[in-house]
Amino acid sequence: MKKWIPSILTLSNLTLGFMAILYTIKGEIFVGIWLVMLGLLCDFLDGYCARRLNSVSLLGKELDSLADLVTFVVAPAIMAFVASLHEIRLFGTASILVYVCCGALRLARFNAVQSHISGFVGMPTPLAAVIMMLLTASSWHPSVVESGAVLIGVLMISRLSFPSLKKRNTAVAEEC
Repeated sequence: MKKWIPSILTLSNLTLGFMAILYTIKGEIFVGIWLVMLGLLCDFLDGYCARRLNSVSLLGKELDSLADLVTFVVAPAIMAFVASLHEIRLFGTASILVYVCCGALRLARFNAVQSHISGFVGMPTPLAAVIMMLLTASSWHPSVVESGAVLIGVLMISRLSFPSLKKRNTAVAEEC
């Protein structure tokens, strides 16, 4: 039963991301933001528990990336579009498509080549989501959100190094 804990947390992340999309479509963007933040907690805990319980698997890695795509890429993109980018239809849509495509490429690249290294190459999608949601919630002019979406997208597929918390076990309970 302990081996199921990481998958339950990953599916919770996915569910929270999907619920964030639904609330955003209803116009409740701040509820959506809180749901993504809860998804972020589940995402941190699923990997931690998988390592602690020795239940890391290829299936779990793929499921985690699918959940991350929904929660940290698609949900924040929809939030940005609903909150402001719809005002600049063509460029707003194009900028958010850049963000989504770069997020998908970043997750695929991570699974294909980077999951064994301790840091990240390119901005991790959870960090990208937090920055995207901050831009969205700050009520910046749509052109600022548009530029931010493109810049965050480029950072996700960049070759810049970002630190990882994967190997650090501080401030987290010893058992899941």
